[in-house]
Amino acid sequence: MAHQRPRHLLPLFQKRLKLWPVLGLLGTRQLGKSTLLRDQLAKKIGATYITLDDLDIRERARLRPTHFLQSFEGKPLVIDEVQKVPDLFDAIKAIVDRKRIPGQFLLSGSTEFSKKTGIRESLTGRIGLFRLYPMTLAETLEKNVGQSWITGKFQTTTYTANEVHKRIHNGGFPGACFLRSAGERGAVLDAWLETTCYRDLQQVHGGRLSGDLAMQLIIALAENSAVTLPALAKKVRVDARRVRGHLEALEALFVVHKLNGHALGVKQAIYSLCDSGLARHLGMSEEMACRVWLLNEAMAQFEAFGIKPRIHHYQSSKGSVVNFVIEHAGKTNAYIISFNENPGTYDLRPAYAFLKKQPKAQVHILAPVSKVMSDSKNVRIVPWQAMA
Repeated sequence: MAHQRPRHLLPLFQKRLKLWPVLGLLGTRQLGKSTLLRDQLAKKIGATYITLDDLDIRERARLRPTHFLQSFEGKPLVIDEVQKVPDLFDAIKAIVDRKRIPGQFLLSGSTEFSKKTGIRESLTGRIGLFRLYPMTLAETLEKNVGQSWITGKFQTTTYTANEVHKRIHNGGFPGACFLRSAGERGAVLDAWLETTCYRDLQQVHGGRLSGDLAMQLIIALAENSAVTLPALAKKVRVDARRVRGHLEALEALFVVHKLNGHALGVKQAIYSLCDSGLARHLGMSEEMACRVWLLNEAMAQFEAFGIKPRIHHYQSSKGSVVNFVIEHAGKTNAYIISFNENPGTYDLRPAYAFLKKQPKAQVHILAPVSKVMSDSKNVRIVPWQAMA
């Protein structure tokens, strides 16, 4: 079954159970968080699993949060959709402060609950947070996690170009990406959009935001893989301050990614959708959806190894673009996405322009080619499929 495919994050999550009294697994809805915690983890460690999607359980937790948690003492407790009862965080804090035992609580949420002030204070120093992303190419094909984004070493024979194109088109939502029928896949994604914009957004932000505007912004993002706030505001004809509030909410729900501008270039942030299949369903071209897919592959791979790099986009004042600049372990790797099957001088110009500002960086031109090619010591042309 699609949802039962092993997720690359699981081994690290299990390892961190020995270090943290509370672990949190975050990600947008229907990514497989419940399956990972309930079916792939809880059974292995003998944990009790509960979900606050259950109205009766949620009401019990809301009325007497401390008593509710104490009724499960004795083994690890998995609480799915924990943000639906915020008072549980203070109760968890009290229990953990009284007896700091690793792996007591495993929490999941479809919103960035750690950004809320009261909850953040309860969690500080007590929780290890993880992010679950849409399924990577390797996960969908049940292969081992790659390390190309981390090591800079590329394997060109692992995946075929056809597998890459299929994954870009279908995305990585477990409930949708394995469906053969485009109509069925679209119906699942439409239901996801409806629930996200008209239920989750309201529950998380107290009904102050517009589901219609959230839907407009998501559709506008599908018209381009990387859009600035002013451009979005102009597109939907809404005041930029109001658009910013909705983008922040969608970011908290993990529907959009925000990439800040690199310090050496234009500082303006850009926004991108979380999943290439969702983007393609809403009309994004395959070329632009490739950017969405590659960003997901990068972030998921780093997360699986517990690495938190700094990821920016870069644009010079003259318009030269580097799609991703990733900095970690004292190294800078820049990635430029090309759609040319035979990248030439024109495709390489942004690479050398960036190297004038960052001479020690490694620049990778990601293109639909069949093998890795070096243009110079600092510039390589790499097949898309080598990045999975």
